[in-house]
Amino acid sequence: MMNSVSRSVRTRMPTPTLLLQLNRALAEFYSPGLATETLIARTFALTSRLLDFSLNSHGVLDHATGELHANFDCELPALADAFVAFGRHMRKYAPFRFDPHLNDGKPYSARDFYGQTAFRDLDIYQEVYRPMRFTDHCFVHVPSSTGSTVFVGFMRDGRPFDADEKQLLAAIQPHLANGRELAHALTSAKDLLVTPELFGRVGFTPRQSEVLFWLTQGKDTSDIARILRLRADSVRRLLQAVYAKLGVNHRGAATVKAIALARQLLTTEPSARTGVLLHVATRT
Repeated sequence: MMNSVSRSVRTRMPTPTLLLQLNRALAEFYSPGLATETLIARTFALTSRLLDFSLNSHGVLDHATGELHANFDCELPALADAFVAFGRHMRKYAPFRFDPHLNDGKPYSARDFYGQTAFRDLDIYQEVYRPMRFTDHCFVHVPSSTGSTVFVGFMRDGRPFDADEKQLLAAIQPHLANGRELAHALTSAKDLLVTPELFGRVGFTPRQSEVLFWLTQGKDTSDIARILRLRADSVRRLLQAVYAKLGVNHRGAATVKAIALARQLLTTEPSARTGVLLHVATRT
């Protein structure tokens, strides 16, 4: 069994049309409103704009319990039984184990490991894929630090996934990881009492602090420009200065780091936020 899939087929460079389509899809993926509760729907929307498939899945394997939880973009008659069978057989075969190191972490499909006849001879094919008439299953690992292994999957009832499609999936793989981290960070920030003044305590200018605050609220460049009544290019310059101070190079990373910084500041300086809290009994 292979640990890294051979890339003997040459891949083509993305066309300008595909690059434009990719940029638009990513802009929608990162647009305001990204949160834990919208992440899976946005992942499905992103991938469906770029790839042809029959069924899309978002699977999370819990390290502590060994349980696999999966969302699917549609419901098929044989899906529930097939999912139970997948859980029963997945650990027998390398492509289905949710191993983040397989193929050096790059996207791969079952047919990279098995020819058509060999794949159809497997019990996992007979019980999972055959009932739904699927001929291939492509996997994309989404790096996560939440005590779980996350894969986005694509099943198809036609030709196997080819090298160009896997190259495209490799291009969005870091965005799937960044989006997941950003969604969880933005959701957790809803419970934080963040203010622009908070960032001013650690060396950010008033304008930079305002930009940082609105980043933690999930706003994009155009939103921030409108709220602060600034030109978009002025906001971009402020963002570049913020990126430099935070040691990052894009908005998603800056947002995650700003939320972590706010959490740290609120934890270490509680008196600056709420003053002194005292309790006294009034009944004897």
